[in-house]
Amino acid sequence: MDEEEIRDDLNLISMQVILHAGNARDIVMAVLDGLATKNPDFAKLNKQLEEARKEITVAHKNQTDMLQREANGDFIPYSVLFGHAQDTLMTIQSELIMAEKLVPAFRELKEG
Repeated sequence: MDEEEIRDDLNLISMQVILHAGNARDIVMAVLDGLATKNPDFAKLNKQLEEARKEITVAHKNQTDMLQREANGDFIPYSVLFGHAQDTLMTIQSELIMAEKLVPAFRELKEG
């Protein structure tokens, strides 16, 4: 693979990370909105968290595939876009972890 093909591949993977992490963020925001209602539907919120986790997993796999290529000796050029994708993934993964902690806490408060 020449450098231009590698750069194109890196850009494509970066966009996949951003896309799937962004999908997870949309779901996490829906979960948080659901928690803010008078009567949260905890079964629905837990399903949404599962969906968000699946999206994060896809994003993480894409990132890991690129990192493994570099670890295996492939030259991967520095990319601001890939750095942004990794930052996006890490931030949204943290948001998901927080939402996963909040849902059971809110459930406990509601159900006593």
